[in-house]
Amino acid sequence: MTTRKRLFDPGCRYTRYFIKILFGLVFIFSRQNAYALNPDSPTIFNRLSQVPQKSRVAIATVLYKDNFRKVSPASAMAGLDKLSALARSLDDKSLECAVFDMRADYYSVNNRFNDKSTAYYQQAIDFAAANNMPVETGLYLHKMGMYYFTFKHNALACRYFLMSQEKFGQIGYDNVPDISHYLSNIADFYYSLGDYDNAKTNLETALRYPQTTPRDRVNIINTIGLIYRNYRQFPMAVSYFNKALALATANRDTVWIGIAEGNIGSVYFLQNQYDKALPYIQTDYKTSIKYDQTLNAAIAVLRLAKINIDSKKFELAGSQLKSAAGLLKDNRNDDLSQWANYYDLKSQLDEQIGKSAESIVYRKKHEQAKDSLAKRNNIAAVERVKLRWESEKRTTELNGLKDAQKIQSVEINAGISVVTLLVIILLLVYNRERLKSKKDKELLLAEKRIVDEELKNADTALHLFTENLREKNTLIEKFKLEIDRLNQKSTSHADAGHLEKLLQAHIMTDGSWNDFKKLFIKVHPGFFVNLGKSHPHLSATDIRMLALIKLGLTNNEMANMLGITVEGIKKAKQRLRKKLDIDAIIEAKQPGMG
Repeated sequence: MTTRKRLFDPGCRYTRYFIKILFGLVFIFSRQNAYALNPDSPTIFNRLSQVPQKSRVAIATVLYKDNFRKVSPASAMAGLDKLSALARSLDDKSLECAVFDMRADYYSVNNRFNDKSTAYYQQAIDFAAANNMPVETGLYLHKMGMYYFTFKHNALACRYFLMSQEKFGQIGYDNVPDISHYLSNIADFYYSLGDYDNAKTNLETALRYPQTTPRDRVNIINTIGLIYRNYRQFPMAVSYFNKALALATANRDTVWIGIAEGNIGSVYFLQNQYDKALPYIQTDYKTSIKYDQTLNAAIAVLRLAKINIDSKKFELAGSQLKSAAGLLKDNRNDDLSQWANYYDLKSQLDEQIGKSAESIVYRKKHEQAKDSLAKRNNIAAVERVKLRWESEKRTTELNGLKDAQKIQSVEINAGISVVTLLVIILLLVYNRERLKSKKDKELLLAEKRIVDEELKNADTALHLFTENLREKNTLIEKFKLEIDRLNQKSTSHADAGHLEKLLQAHIMTDGSWNDFKKLFIKVHPGFFVNLGKSHPHLSATDIRMLALIKLGLTNNEMANMLGITVEGIKKAKQRLRKKLDIDAIIEAKQPGMG
């Protein structure tokens, strides 16, 4: 079973306005005994110019509701036109903005949900935003939400409640007058859809701020208790109900005393602790009857009937069920859940007293009511899904619509973070490359040292080889002179033959040429390759001649090494000039050649 979460009292909604406007009204009526309550009279709003600015909107709202809310559209709009003109003459932007709210209220009261009200609420929001009035912007966003909530457009209501809370949050809840009231409204919205978590969050936040009247605080605490009761966290529920009861008792609020006691009784009732529940429920019933709270009274008497059915007090239970049916019929809100409860209890009672046919009839009615409730709950579940989607959508929008300063701050911080990250990455990459470069450089230096060492060794070897050739050339020269001398004496031809053989042994052979060539390539690695590419028609003898010229050997030395005459060397060089198509290149390289 469920019960009401707050006192149903239409007049209570406006209680908070009375304190605000009391002194303003006294001031007005002290200056003039009474307004001419003709809607066409210009004096209805004109005296607002003598009221302090902070009280004008509240007083103007009461005057509008008393004089224009139920008149014809033409008269209502004409009166509000005068109020708007007065607001402009006073340069009172808050009052001018409130006129849009009054126009929206007029059409919603008389035409229910309609396009004009929607448009006027939006104009109020836009006007407040355009004139840099953040509190009023949040207020009219909230009122637009309440408008949609009243007419069950819950997804749109949720959207505007989220926007209003965002605006209030930007201002700071401490800087929003009556913020507790707005948070309580939003909690009502979530509670009505069964979203108890969001309702509880808003109510707990509302408790941190002042309430307009003690009754508002009792109502908030009581509703939190109902949420815990819906969670079936009964000890916490009783704790909050007792807090509400203590506060209502301290303020001598008999209506809320009865409500709080009834809710305590409901917790015991739900746990089948009828002895504890009974006195609380009886008090709740009597208080509800006294203050014409028909739905609350019906809920209480249904609980009493249940207790008496279980206690076999069938006659008393039957009388109480008749009373409950009468109260439910009198109630302006056709509460389907309580009718379902009534049908269930009536079916139980008829079955107990032997009225099987009647019991079956009421059982069918109970099942039909349950089906209707299930459909309604399914709709509520769908609504909750829509609201979650709307909430996520709004959150996404808000993330893209932050204040310019916040966006700039985020962008700067993000930029600094990105730059810092890039610097760190660059430093890491640089350090890695530096280490790699250092290692590569060390490897290159090591390789260069090896190559230089090999080149040095090759150069030394080639130098030694060349010097050895020169030494051989010297020896060959001696051999030639000795051969010539012996031939002239003609007495030692045998000795001359031996010297001739020895001379041939010191002339460069193919084997010694290959050894020479290996050393030469190490010192001059590209010489033979480049020569082959540029002059592929050169013979092996030509190439050998050019290599000896490269080493700077004289004609005599080359002649001795190759075993030919100096004249042969000169002719060989002449042939090379023609093959290479150059002039005096060899003499240019060898200026001392004969």
